[in-house]
Amino acid sequence: MSGSLVIDWIVFIFAGFGIFFSLLRFLKGPSSFERLAAVDMMNVMFTGIIVLLAFVSKNNMYMDIAILYGLLAFIETVVFARYLEGRAKTIEKKHMQNTEMKSGEAK
Repeated sequence: MSGSLVIDWIVFIFAGFGIFFSLLRFLKGPSSFERLAAVDMMNVMFTGIIVLLAFVSKNNMYMDIAILYGLLAFIETVVFARYLEGRAKTIEKKHMQNTEMKSGEAK
């Protein structure tokens, strides 16, 4: 086994650990924003694995796939973040209305 191949396997293993721990954060994350960050981290790790596959197999097609996957992962993160931001604003607005109604009843 050559030194380069050993290093490649080590990188694959560490990327696998990164995906595993990101999956744990996704499953146990107390808030939606932490789950979104975990999904984004998994997407970065998957993109890195695809790039490493392109390097190991010396096939440029994997690089094209990695670029497309990275672009779609970025769009996914932005869309979900905007959705969560809107949902948080709606919840805050309802909370403010309930607080105003309760303070109006107390007067």
